[in-house]
Amino acid sequence: MFPLPGNYYEFHRRRVISRPGQPIAYGPPGIEIGPAISQEDALRQARSGYDVYTFTKTDAYRLAQSLHAGTPEEHEAHLPLYYAHYHPGGPHLEIDPMREGRPKAQVGPGHIFFGNRAG
Repeated sequence: MFPLPGNYYEFHRRRVISRPGQPIAYGPPGIEIGPAISQEDALRQARSGYDVYTFTKTDAYRLAQSLHAGTPEEHEAHLPLYYAHYHPGGPHLEIDPMREGRPKAQVGPGHIFFGNRAG
């Protein structure tokens, strides 16, 4: 998968690869960037607490800014092989620990990830 500038993608911290009805099985690390979605879907998903990805920092900033009245807070990648990201509106939000598969913020918008993995 080669993400393209100007496009938006679902972001799956732990991608479920098992078939429906089967025990949950997760894919290998490195497949966080999911299917391409429209900008409207990216807004809707991020507003609902899901994480999204876009290749460019400017697209990520614009999306984060449109989600919340406050200034988005930028974070560098927390660990090697992670992505830099924005927290729309500022502070980091709690992720629901009980949700299998694609994590979701308990309250508020999700992360907006961007760029290449940290080295």
